[in-house]
Amino acid sequence: MTGTVQTTIEQLYHPDRSVRSRAALALGEAMEVSAVNTLLERLYTDPDFFVREDVTWALVRLHEEALPRLIHLLHHENPQARFHAAHVLSKIADVQAVDALIAALADDDPAVVGKAAFALGQIGDARAIPALIALLGDEHRDLHTTLSTVLEGFGAQAIPALSAALHHDEWRVREHAADVLGMSGEPSATAVLIEALRDPVWQVRFAAVTALGQIGGMQARAALETLPDDEDGRVRELVVQLLERMTKRPVRRRIGI
Repeated sequence: MTGTVQTTIEQLYHPDRSVRSRAALALGEAMEVSAVNTLLERLYTDPDFFVREDVTWALVRLHEEALPRLIHLLHHENPQARFHAAHVLSKIADVQAVDALIAALADDDPAVVGKAAFALGQIGDARAIPALIALLGDEHRDLHTTLSTVLEGFGAQAIPALSAALHHDEWRVREHAADVLGMSGEPSATAVLIEALRDPVWQVRFAAVTALGQIGGMQARAALETLPDDEDGRVRELVVQLLERMTKRPVRRRIGI
């Protein structure tokens, strides 16, 4: 290691964040593999967001050397280390990290789980789908939203597992699965969503109606037109609104709305 490289590495600890950022960028630009361990340490200990992002960029540049160490970092005792490791892995998007990221979905920290799920979505390997499906219905709002986006991104590959989730014992899982099926826009999900219109929980029926409205098509419209009056007014009102949108004409309000 030359004196210049050593000096640049030491600048990653400089009190001025601009100096630290320049050092990270310079090490990444130079593809300086001797800096990987220090960059990994600064990835989760530097107090400045923008410096950490510059460190992230450098590690992505050095991904061949950094990848196995980032995977190892997913087991660090510090949740911030695990979170930022998953963040960099989402940028690298290398299939070699899939198994480790799937394991990280069981992390105790919801932020780590969400970042691992996002990383798996960026990689796009279908092996992750069952583990992601197992998290449906999570009440942590950010994780809930991330899962929806990630599973939607898998497109048709996720439809069978999402359809099966509509029969889960926990109603929140069924509701979440219906939401994602609607987001997917996949016509192949129409039949199982029509079946979900008979779910005993109104939130699931509401999600199924919403999903059918998102997917559209003659089959969805016919199912809503022939749907018996729902016992819940919110579901009945939603059906009327969607039919008006689908048919482009007013629909008679059903009794009880």
